Order: sequence, then structure tokens, then C-alpha cells
Amino acid sequence: MIKKILKTAGVVLISLVSCLLPLVSAYAQSTAGTSLTITPPFFELNVTQGDSWSSSIRVVNTNASMLSVHTIVMGFGAGDDQGHGSFAPLSSLVGDEDALANWITISSSSINIPPNNAVDVPFSLSVPQNAGPGGHYAAILIGTGAPASQPGVSQVGVSSYISALIFVRVAGDIKESAQIQEFSTDKSSYETPDVHFKINVQNDGNVHVRPVGTIQIYNAFGKERGELSMNGTGNLGYVLPSSSREFDVEWQGQPSLLDIGPYTAVLSLSYGENGAKSVSQTIGFWVLPINQIVEVLLGVIAAASILVFILKRIVRKMLAGEMSKYGGVPARPTSPHAAPKVKVSSSPKEAEILDLRNKKEK
Repeated sequence: MIKKILKTAGVVLISLVSCLLPLVSAYAQSTAGTSLTITPPFFELNVTQGDSWSSSIRVVNTNASMLSVHTIVMGFGAGDDQGHGSFAPLSSLVGDEDALANWITISSSSINIPPNNAVDVPFSLSVPQNAGPGGHYAAILIGTGAPASQPGVSQVGVSSYISALIFVRVAGDIKESAQIQEFSTDKSSYETPDVHFKINVQNDGNVHVRPVGTIQIYNAFGKERGELSMNGTGNLGYVLPSSSREFDVEWQGQPSLLDIGPYTAVLSLSYGENGAKSVSQTIGFWVLPINQIVEVLLGVIAAASILVFILKRIVRKMLAGEMSKYGGVPARPTSPHAAPKVKVSSSPKEAEILDLRNKKEK
């Protein structure tokens, strides 16, 4: 039966999703100081209507004494755009044949694990014939807290329970659709190329997607100054249907006065089965190192002032040299409209005499 399911359902991907939400963890510690680990903390599989599937979760008691743990099946959904999930007790899912939590059966709700030992917790999944196509989500919680008949979210503490998430994709009319709802920086201008990018991806489809891509950064001359990875290996962030998720990416470039001015950032994302679909968006920002620019301007002003001072001294020395050649101040050129000068003789004989005698006496 299992081989048949594997052929019809595809490859079952089991990988660690440590950043999906706070409750997804391979390690938990209770207030009493006891601890346990589970593996795997995440299941993702493709199924068709009427399929059956089974697996197990290994629970490890790393303490020196016997540990009693309890298992709870709950519905799972998106909580907010920070990647936090929300849990729904089975009591709120009664009669919902499309709820994945109602398809899961656990062999035992309470287990005793010897010290420094491990126990496998089997569970099975039966897909109804009328299951709707698309994504379905649930969680199996395992912890040391006292079990409740139908625990709500408030009754499940992070300190006493850890969860194994189960993501199921039912074949049929699958709609994979995502868009970049926001691509921005926290500021429009930076003194140094240390930029915080905020990305918000909206899932408009009916199945979960994992957007993966890059941010390429170019300076004012079109030269690439950085390439950043978003949601790459080891940072698996899924976006559930009818929800959005925020991603943060930091860029620390190399400061250079040659690169000051406007920058362009291009976000390219792929998603869907085999990354067949893609979206992109471009934004701009400025890198203006004000302090360095002021220092450079002050240096230029100081250099210009020194140059002017040196030129003035050179001109003065040149003028002084010309004056020494002619024994005084060089004669200024005569204006064409200036009055003619009268030559005054220094000798009395050469001086002109004005005859003031009466002309009648002659």
C-alpha cells in the first residue's frame, strides 16, 4: 500500500523548518527542567482523494529519568505575516471533513519513555474521497503538559509542547498564485550601504508556496554591487493560502565615494511546483555619506584657498620685479581723451614770459 501511495502521491519531502513558527522545533524544555527532542518536525506530501499514508515521529528522552509525554492532534493555519502559526482544537473542527486534523489517527495519546531512550509514535492519515484539492494543514503536538480533552490554543504552552507540522497537497484543481505585496527599505537614504529590505509575499492560491529568490543591487552606473539570497537553504519559509508572510533581508555593502548616489534593487522570486512561476519588483534608494561629503568639500575649499593665496603671492612677486626694472611704478598708458600736459622748464631762461604791458604804450 505504501509503495502504491508513493507512486501516486510523489516524493515525500521531510525537512527541518526551524523558522516556520516558534512551536516548530527539534527541542523543547519544560518548566520542570525536563527536555525532549522529536524528529522529523515537518512532513510535506502529495496525495490524491482516497489515499492512505502512515509514518511515525521519534521522541527522544534526553533526561536521566522516565518521561511521560502526551500527543494531541490540532488544526494548523497562518497566524500573522511574521510566520507564526495558529492552532485549532479538534472540538472546533467537528464535522469539517476537509480539515486535515480529522484525517489523522494516533495510536496512543500517552507514552512513557525510559531515560536516555527513544520511542516511535506511529500515526496514520486517510484522505476522504471528497477531499478538496489544494493545501491542508495540521500539527501533532507532543509534550509533558497535562492533556486536556479538547485543548485550545491558550491551553498549549510553548514550554511544554513541541509540534510536528503536516502539510498535505491534495491533487486536483491546484491554483498556484503569489504576488509581491511589498518590497521596500526602512529608509530612503543611507549614509553607509547598510540596508534593511522588507519583503511581503501574498499567497492568492489554494496551496502553500515557498518563495525563493535573490535581490540584486546596482549603483548609479548600472554596476552590480551585491546579490542577496531570500528564503534559501536552511531558512525554509512557507506562505499558506489566503495569507501573507514577511521576509527580512540585510545588505552590507562596501563604502566607496565612487558609488555614492542612487541605487537600484531588483527582487526576483520563483515559487510553485519546481519553481515554475516567478515574480519580480524593483525599488530605488540613495547612499549619501554626508559626513564624508562634508569632509571632502571642506578639503576642496581649503585646497582652493591655499591655491589662491599662492597665486596672489606669485603675482605680487612678478609685479615687484617689473617695478624694480623701471625704478618705480610703471607709467600708466595715457587715455586718448586726457588733456595734454604742459611742459614746465626748470630753467628761468627757458621759461615763457607773459608781457603785461599796455599795448597802447607801444
